[in-house]
Amino acid sequence: MISDKVKNNPSVRKQAPRPDKRVRYQTEDAMKSHALELIQPVSKKDQVVTMLKAAILAGRIASGDQIVESRISGQLGVGTPLVREALIELEHQGFVQKIPYKGTSVTRLSRRDIEQIFRLRVELEALAVEWAREQIKAEDIAALRLLIAGMRQGAKTLNLDRFYENDLAFHRKLWELSGNPYLVSTLERVVVPLFSFFLMKTSRNRQSYAASAGSHEKIVDALEKSSAAAARRLMKESLSGWKNEMLNRLFPEQE
Repeated sequence: MISDKVKNNPSVRKQAPRPDKRVRYQTEDAMKSHALELIQPVSKKDQVVTMLKAAILAGRIASGDQIVESRISGQLGVGTPLVREALIELEHQGFVQKIPYKGTSVTRLSRRDIEQIFRLRVELEALAVEWAREQIKAEDIAALRLLIAGMRQGAKTLNLDRFYENDLAFHRKLWELSGNPYLVSTLERVVVPLFSFFLMKTSRNRQSYAASAGSHEKIVDALEKSSAAAARRLMKESLSGWKNEMLNRLFPEQE
């Protein structure tokens, strides 16, 4: 037994361990980091782009509708120059088209438009792939595969915006790898509206999106291991298949 003398002596009594302040602060920091997310800097222009794109995809602004900058600026409570900047970005993404002396309108394509675009695209993009094969590097292959991973993630979650952003970025990378700026600018003008119009007008199931990502993977495999002619042939086959799917989904009554 411990004597009362020893028990009551503060110098002898066993001291309880003090909590380590560093551990406590680290724990508090960890809790805070899980409780709060980083604030993402979003410019007013990006907000206008997001709102207009959402209205277009929801059909509140329909294909072919003219966009009047002053009206949009009044509805959103922002200046006309800001709306103009947003429309430039949306044109770059293919959601709107600017026609000289007629203004800006939401992208609208007829069956004949799509057929004519694909007739040109099949030849030009296949040529871009052939030229890209002649000078492609390992880091380019890695960049293309990363974009395909983004497509797969978009397909898995049915995040169509993410899927098409990565899909379009994939094709733009191929065009750039051709090394011909004239070919790039032509494909940019001709092809980009197709992506946005298809996103506006159709929906596909998860398997269809995953299959599309798989066909892109085969093109990269060909760029890495096959001849330029084989890569070109595979691209032509892939684009022809996508054209048929697009026409069947957009204009089933005309079949």
